[in-house]
Amino acid sequence: MTLGEIATRSGLTAERITTITRAGLLPCKNEAAAYSDKDLYWLDMVNCFIENGSSVEDLKTLMPLCETRV
Repeated sequence: MTLGEIATRSGLTAERITTITRAGLLPCKNEAAAYSDKDLYWLDMVNCFIENGSSVEDLKTLMPLCETRV
């Protein structure tokens, strides 16, 4: 799916998704590439962490640990 489509499905702005993608927190590492349902799942999780006070920098350390568990 495109950036616009994942933004619609997630309820997040394209700008926020681009920030998260560029930080390397999604399986899709390039916002110009096609996003998948797996990216949507990770986007939901990353956004939840951010809304609960985690910083993008904190998540750069945490997310690789989560990826090895899935």
